[in-house]
Amino acid sequence: MCYRSDKEKSMYSEFERRQLPAHFRALASPTRLRMLERLTEGELSVKELAAALRMSQPRVSWHLALLRRGGVIRTRKQGRQVHCSVDMEGIRRHQLALWELLNEKRTIGVRV
Repeated sequence: MCYRSDKEKSMYSEFERRQLPAHFRALASPTRLRMLERLTEGELSVKELAAALRMSQPRVSWHLALLRRGGVIRTRKQGRQVHCSVDMEGIRRHQLALWELLNEKRTIGVRV
C-alpha cells in the first residue's frame, strides 16, 4: 500500500481545494457548455463567439473568465482581440485528478 507524505497530502488537498471546484464550476452552466461546444470547432475571437451565441461581449467575457480559471480554455491576445480555444490538456489534468481522488478513497476503504 502506498502512503503519501504530509507534504504530498497538503499539496494534493491544496490542488483539490482550489482547482477541481473551479473546474467543475466552469462546466456547471449551460451557457458555458454551449461556448465550449462552439470552441471545439476551432479557435474563435471573443467577438466571433459573442455573435455566434447572440450574447453581449461583456457577458461572453465574464463566462470565458470562469472557463479560463477552471482550466477549460486558453486565451491569447492578438492586438486588441482575444482568441479562445479549448485546453484539452487542462481538461485531462482535472479529469485525472478526479480519478486519482476517487481511486485513493476506494483504496483506503471509503465508500464513494
